[in-house]
Amino acid sequence: MAEEKAFITLISSDDHRFILPRSAALGSGFIKNTLASGFGEALTGVIRLSDQSAEIVGKVVEYLMYKEHYQNSRDDAPDFQERVNSNMALELCAFLLLLPLTGSL
Repeated sequence: MAEEKAFITLISSDDHRFILPRSAALGSGFIKNTLASGFGEALTGVIRLSDQSAEIVGKVVEYLMYKEHYQNSRDDAPDFQERVNSNMALELCAFLLLLPLTGSL
């Protein structure tokens, strides 16, 4: 079995790289399943999201980091919706249907 990477890299369709802690990345069921698959992504810790722009992948990464930060916090989490530009909301929702997030805040 390969050593688990501490950080995961997500690559958007326009080749932007987003590096985030594995613990945050596992907040997505899709990423969790991909990393458990035994395929190349599991070995390298690199996942290509070839249908998604950097803007969308970046917002998902921002949410995964937000979720990890506030999940066990005693502080009230600020409303994440305020961080989502209305122009990207539909595209982001469509992507999230394919990239289910695990757990809740």
